[in-house]
Amino acid sequence: MKKVLMISLSVATVLSLTVMCGGAKHSAEECAPIVDEMLTNLTAGQKPEDAANIATMKATLVPVLQKECMSGKFDLTCLKSAKSIPAIQACKK
Repeated sequence: MKKVLMISLSVATVLSLTVMCGGAKHSAEECAPIVDEMLTNLTAGQKPEDAANIATMKATLVPVLQKECMSGKFDLTCLKSAKSIPAIQACKK
């Protein structure tokens, strides 16, 4: 549980530190499937109980991740295929 919380907080922190003051560069419709795929990829390598905990925190993570996706500071193709927090960080333009 502690590991899942740390992963979730790390993802939210990494992405929230890159918030842009300007308007959205990508639409919510573009970002929704990418965020879903990213969360699926992040939970894929976890133990079943950790993956279940991440799934329960999905409601909290999705709005933050969508906002960051919409900021335009990340490569959407890269985000879609990211399977770890360092991979997400590497997607920053």
